[in-house]
Amino acid sequence: MNYLDVYFSRVNHLGETTAERIRNGGIRSFEKWMAESPHTLTNLSVERGLYFSGIVIRSKDKEYEKIMFLHVANDIPLLIGDIMNWPLDDGTTEKWILIQEEKKVNGTYRTFWIVRCNYLMKWIDSNGHLQQSWSYFVSSLDSKIKGNFRTWHDLITPQPNKYAELLMPRYPIDRATNFIVEEESWSVIEYDHTSVPGIIYLSLTENKINLIYDDVDNNIADLDKMADYQLSVPSAPQTFKIGEPIEPIFTLMKNGKICDEEIGYKTADKKVVRFVDDVLTAVGAGTTDIIIYLKKYPNISKTLTIKVSNEEKQFMAYIDGNNSIKLDRQESYTLIGTEEINDKISFHLENTDLAALRIDASNKCTVIANARNKLGKVILVASYNGIDYTKEISIIPLW
Repeated sequence: MNYLDVYFSRVNHLGETTAERIRNGGIRSFEKWMAESPHTLTNLSVERGLYFSGIVIRSKDKEYEKIMFLHVANDIPLLIGDIMNWPLDDGTTEKWILIQEEKKVNGTYRTFWIVRCNYLMKWIDSNGHLQQSWSYFVSSLDSKIKGNFRTWHDLITPQPNKYAELLMPRYPIDRATNFIVEEESWSVIEYDHTSVPGIIYLSLTENKINLIYDDVDNNIADLDKMADYQLSVPSAPQTFKIGEPIEPIFTLMKNGKICDEEIGYKTADKKVVRFVDDVLTAVGAGTTDIIIYLKKYPNISKTLTIKVSNEEKQFMAYIDGNNSIKLDRQESYTLIGTEEINDKISFHLENTDLAALRIDASNKCTVIANARNKLGKVILVASYNGIDYTKEISIIPLW
């Protein structure tokens, strides 16, 4: 390499054009700033599983004193609406929401505006599912952030006498959704989820606490709108052959109707039953328990017994239907088996003082709860091929 080659190698090590050299030099300067700054944090992350380092600096403008600036390298794929985890020296972790990114031309690093989240909001969505998210909540006494946010993005929202504002990652939230904050109820009257991608901006007005359906202690409103799931499985063991996929019999009901939700399985003995190529499979002779659960709500689960052998499958059945009936109401019940039920089923009730029985078809019946305010439990019995199958049903109040 001659002198001229060495000269151009040194001159162009940051790029061949002036623009490239300026930008790459700026990137190097940011890396040096990151390495030497007392404001650098190396243990940051966002809730979707991204870990990174960044520089966090408080705004010098008193009007934006609640806002801090997060500076990160260009290759850190942060998004507006991300919830950032900021571990503190005392072992606690603060949650911060990314609400805006500064626009830069050929920027040498990325700069985000972040605000500390102050509430974990919980609500029941339109599907009856409990949702939750960290958010920045401000009442009518604290208007600086919400006023600035509306000014930045030219938002016009109705403002009742007593109101609150909410900034959070974008979720599908309906008008009239209710929240509980500090033992107060708030109802959504307007929202904006289009002005800033990744962020939803909610306007709330005060509402009344419902002492029956609102869980004030856990900050959850409208528990009566929450989906009621019931998972039913046979009490007898279910038999499968070695090498056969495990497809246990069960019924999942949502609000009294059969539904299709994503189900998961856990097995106790992997020598008998385990996942093979993501399929639950019988792999060895024996008996084991498996847990079948709703993936959205893992606490909704049932344990059933699986028997694996080379013998033919045995007939199994169970009574399908709600576990409870309100006073002066009725519910239908069906005997479901592993094979088609051809012979007639004999239904009868134990403790007929609480409910009455009506036979609807060869394998269906209806249980009618009393209208005399008598509460308790009845046992529904279905007799088929000399075997009795039972189901305990609770008679419960109307409210």
